[in-house]
Amino acid sequence: MNPTTNYQGKTVAITGATGAYGRELADAFELLGARLLLSDAMHSHPQAPRSSNSHYKQADLSAAGDIESLAQWLLSEGTPDVLINNAGFFPFVDVMDISPQACQAIFSVNLNAPLRLMQRIGSAMADRGSGVICNISSGAASVVRENGAVYGASKAALEQLTRAFALRLGPSGVRVNAVRPGLRGDTLDGIPTEHLQRVGSTVPLRRLAQQGEVARVVTFLCSEAAAFITGEVLSVDGGNGINRRTSS
Repeated sequence: MNPTTNYQGKTVAITGATGAYGRELADAFELLGARLLLSDAMHSHPQAPRSSNSHYKQADLSAAGDIESLAQWLLSEGTPDVLINNAGFFPFVDVMDISPQACQAIFSVNLNAPLRLMQRIGSAMADRGSGVICNISSGAASVVRENGAVYGASKAALEQLTRAFALRLGPSGVRVNAVRPGLRGDTLDGIPTEHLQRVGSTVPLRRLAQQGEVARVVTFLCSEAAAFITGEVLSVDGGNGINRRTSS
């Protein structure tokens, strides 16, 4: 039998579940049969789940206590089969002006939370002998922009942790990968349409990302169809990572 992306009987945990990518990931996994454990900083999920097979917990991942509380909740619900570290914080501030408080918040959400969740959930997965973790990174991890340097640094560190956990957990049957989503216009508030069109014209495939494209790759990477893939960082960006603009 060929491996499939069927998630019937599987539990999938997703952080940052109320954002555009988080909602898309939740919908994609739910349509494939998964039971969902969702979290975000909002007190409640703004969209009602499709079914009673979806559970939500508020967690502000800039707070260490909330990170621990989230980890405990996930484990109390039964060790997830899949963990998606999707939550991200990305204020674009010049590297010379960014405050220590903003730096701390960026690294807490983008790095400390995934690190701690990979430690706690990854350990439980290893004890069980199976599991998959997917970290949502960014092309900013390998591109230096003055107004996004700290955000990029947090994502570069997340990719290093992806490789480290893949090595550490692999012998126990746990796979760890990361995905770099391409720029998608409907996820960016306040950016002029003409700028987005200009950016899209530089992408090798000559367009921005479309809804569903990232989720399809993530559901593949977390499935049995990708059973021999770990420690990888996969760009879903139309080739933009090999053809970076040098100016904004």
